[in-house]
Amino acid sequence: MADADRTRPSARGDRRPARGQRALASKTVAALAVALLLIAFGIANDNRVPVDYLVVTRKSPLILVIGVSALLGALIGGLIVRRRSR
Repeated sequence: MADADRTRPSARGDRRPARGQRALASKTVAALAVALLLIAFGIANDNRVPVDYLVVTRKSPLILVIGVSALLGALIGGLIVRRRSR
C-alpha cells in the first residue's frame, strides 16, 4: 500500500483531490480573503496623507499608499520564498 498513487481515486470511489491541489485551493482562498480585506481597508481610508519620498514630501491618497505597500510586500515576500525553495 505504500506505493499507492494518491492522484487517482481509490477503488472505493474516494474522490478527494490530491494533497497539492488542496494546498493550492486553500492558498487561493487565503489570498482572496487578504485581497478583499486590503480593498475594504483602502476604500475606507480615502483621505490624503503626506508621504516623504526622500527628496520631496507630497500628499498622496492613502489608498495608493496602502496598495503600493501591499504590492511591495508581496513582491519581497515572493522573492524570499522563491529563494528559500532553491
